[in-house]
Amino acid sequence: MGFWFLLYIVSGYEKKYTLFKKNNFKMNFSTRTSWNREKNPLALLLENLRKENKKVFDLTISNPTECGIQYPIKEIISAFNKPEIGKYKPDPRGLDFARQTIKQYYLTHGASVKEENIFLTASTSESYSLLFTLLCNPGESILAPRPSYPLFDYLAQITGVSLKYYPLRYTGGWQIDLEALKESISSSTRAIILIHPHNPTGMFLKKQTFDEIVSIASRHQITLIVDEVFLDFRLIQNGDGMGTTVNTSDVLTFTLSGISKSLGLPQLKLGWIVISGNEKFTHEVGERLEILLDTYLSVNTPVQLALPDLIRCGESIRKGILERIRSNYVYIQGLFSNFQSYPCSVLESEGGWYCIIKVPRTQTAEAWAIELLKKHNILVYPGYFYDFDDGFLVLSLLTEESIFQNSLNILAKHIHESVR
Repeated sequence: MGFWFLLYIVSGYEKKYTLFKKNNFKMNFSTRTSWNREKNPLALLLENLRKENKKVFDLTISNPTECGIQYPIKEIISAFNKPEIGKYKPDPRGLDFARQTIKQYYLTHGASVKEENIFLTASTSESYSLLFTLLCNPGESILAPRPSYPLFDYLAQITGVSLKYYPLRYTGGWQIDLEALKESISSSTRAIILIHPHNPTGMFLKKQTFDEIVSIASRHQITLIVDEVFLDFRLIQNGDGMGTTVNTSDVLTFTLSGISKSLGLPQLKLGWIVISGNEKFTHEVGERLEILLDTYLSVNTPVQLALPDLIRCGESIRKGILERIRSNYVYIQGLFSNFQSYPCSVLESEGGWYCIIKVPRTQTAEAWAIELLKKHNILVYPGYFYDFDDGFLVLSLLTEESIFQNSLNILAKHIHESVR
């Protein structure tokens, strides 16, 4: 999901049918797609700048294929040079060949998973949609963290699920508010979403916290959905965040990942779900999920056959991404720590591709973002895009170093001069 998806985030969704009249013809649409499609002011300004062919210094970029990371293109193309691509033998769970490769991937993380518990999808977004459908009747609820990515709101509305939230707190580091999580559970709650590491805060789950959440879920007979797409991207090497959750044993758990993030290959569309937990349920869950997957058969054969070679290619891509995000993270920390006069600070992150800047509340975060884009052609996300309270900007660490550093220097100077 890129910036385009966030262009329409304004004040919420309209809860009525959208009506179009043309030549006396009236069309009724599902309320599930009755989104407010009006562009917000930041999006309109960006659109005008691009129409005028003005150069924009994009500090929101989340597509690794567009930010100067070196890709082994010849090797990626060669990965698809397989005669088996000429045949179509669909398997709703995914080809054995590909699932064996994912099993090997988890061995590199010190975890052993059963091949029959691995299910391939076209993306993590599709994985969420399938699981929402699997677990919830219309109107039943799923708990998601806040702040968080706006994707969940759309997927929940499309699948008829009620989305509820539990808060993350920042006290020199990010943590889940367990008491608030407990209070958020109701009789209609069917699952808790955990993002590990969290996007965009970069918070890794801690073993003690996760054990407590497993205990809560077990007590309330609630399923866990754990999104690990950024698991391979640690910013802090000595962080105490735990590893993968694929070996959870005490509660039904769905662990999600895919090559969009883990290999930096969003264009090749392959994700997966790993089931773990109480074996009394995993067999039936697998059968139900298989039927859902068989309904769509959305995963293409070529990417499955190419997966082992793509994982080898992805090692160098991941290395390039890690070098980039760590370099930019070190720079932004140094910038604000060395210049105490700057009225900004960087919130600690442990992993992932984003960082969060706390800015003065002399005006809204959206006003800061609009001002930076209007005066300096610097594009940042206002925090409310991710359900932050006012006073925060969200930046991508994937941006090319020279652009990132020059833009950050201008940003810091602009805010300093605006509030002194």
